Amino acid sequence: MTTSPARPVPTPAKFAVIGAGMAGIACARTLVQAGHEVTVFESEAAPGGRMASESTSFGRFDSGAQYFTVRDPRFELALQTVPGVCRRWSANLVRVLDPHGRVAEAALPSLESHWVAQPGMDALVVQWAKPLGERVVTGATVVQIEADALAPRRWQLRTESEGGAAGVHSGFDGVLLAVPPARARLLLSRGTVSEPIARSIAKVQASPCWTLMIAFPQASQPTMAHLGPQWNVARSTHHRVAWLARESSKPGRDPIER
Repeated sequence: MTTSPARPVPTPAKFAVIGAGMAGIACARTLVQAGHEVTVFESEAAPGGRMASESTSFGRFDSGAQYFTVRDPRFELALQTVPGVCRRWSANLVRVLDPHGRVAEAALPSLESHWVAQPGMDALVVQWAKPLGERVVTGATVVQIEADALAPRRWQLRTESEGGAAGVHSGFDGVLLAVPPARARLLLSRGTVSEPIARSIAKVQASPCWTLMIAFPQASQPTMAHLGPQWNVARSTHHRVAWLARESSKPGRDPIER
């Protein structure tokens, strides 16, 4: 009888993840499940990233991603870990508006379900971040990545809090950036990161998108006699307006028209 040598158990490493959006949280959880030590740094007060939501006196607005689709079975399984957080949104009632805001045509119904988290899009990322607990450091903006002062083969991060307090977090075997390209370029330009990585990110171009959030608190609420707007989503042919969504039509939202 022959036996094969046992596989060596990998030594746990210490990682820093910058950015607590969907990518950053998914990365951190994967590393933790593999037995590594992870700290996530997020400049905002809570996880969310591009799945951002804003709370106002008129209700919540999804200022980032408006919805998501489920095309990968693995993503579908991931959603099942947070039952009740996500629901389908009837965004199939799509209208196309001309440059003057008039309805030009009705778009064909989408064959894919549109999903949203409730009460806001950030709820999904917040729930996924909960198992990480204190590994997620919020309100800490990473301002520099540099070689560890005591262990040059490792990395350390310099951070600033909203109140201006500075911090140094050291001893990382690796640093992962889960932030927009412009933010990544800024961090890499300030640190001692290899030039090939910085050059690769410098080639990435991103187009900005402005979000305007408007509420209509005096608008009549939809009833059997008054159905309200006959669409939940509109795409515009105006060169400055691409997308309009009725936040109040999403599941789990406040009823004020917005």
